[in-house]
Amino acid sequence: MKLSPITTKQQDILKLLYKYRFLNRIQIQALMGHKNNRRIAEWLKDLRDKQYIEWIYDGDNFVEKTKPAIYYLGLNGIRYLRTTDEYPAEELRKRYREPARKPDFIARCLLIADCCLTLKSKTTSSTHYAFVTASDYADPDSDYAFLTEPHPQLCFIKKTSRNKKTYLLEVFDPTTPRYMVKKRLNDYIAYLEDGEWENRTGDDKPPIILIACPTIAELAYAKRRTRKLLADIWDDDIPEDVILRFATVASVRSEGVTGIIWEEV
Repeated sequence: MKLSPITTKQQDILKLLYKYRFLNRIQIQALMGHKNNRRIAEWLKDLRDKQYIEWIYDGDNFVEKTKPAIYYLGLNGIRYLRTTDEYPAEELRKRYREPARKPDFIARCLLIADCCLTLKSKTTSSTHYAFVTASDYADPDSDYAFLTEPHPQLCFIKKTSRNKKTYLLEVFDPTTPRYMVKKRLNDYIAYLEDGEWENRTGDDKPPIILIACPTIAELAYAKRRTRKLLADIWDDDIPEDVILRFATVASVRSEGVTGIIWEEV
């Protein structure tokens, strides 16, 4: 099947939607560093007309139509990305299921995109942030492919002239059952214990684990459970390099992932 022609910038939009899964127009414009709202809107409309992308937007709902439309890859967008031979087939197959994704999944994707935009905005001449998302290390050829376990939603690295710190971000949805929260916390603590990060990267310190919880009650539960899991392994002699921090999703959304919002366990 011959695909309708699209511009290089429109191809960039498809690549962003592959990386972040779901994005609104404001995020797409910011990630592209483009100043012209009208041009972005024209590109998006053309991509929709050609079935490269789809959107979530209810123009008949007074409240919903005031919100930015949310975009994701359409059938032709996936077909185009297949032709580039740059993306793993298994990962591309997941994009066919985007229309059935639940609101919590979509909200998490939008939050991760906002986190990445925050990291971009915080990069200066003296402090540099780099990041990779789940779609990046889903690529077996990626330097971060080993992060398929424990599979954080975001990995970012902060570098200054004096030091380097790595963070792994896990976002729990409101519908995440507590048994799964416990399992994920256990996975991260096991990851810190076995030294996998240091072995893979050569760093002398493991990453700092950031846990974003949907409510204050869930945050308190996660901290309490983490303290027990840590005590089961190390008693009162927890290594100082084993660091897990907690915040609410609302705090991450309002203050940014680099904000002074994170609580020690």
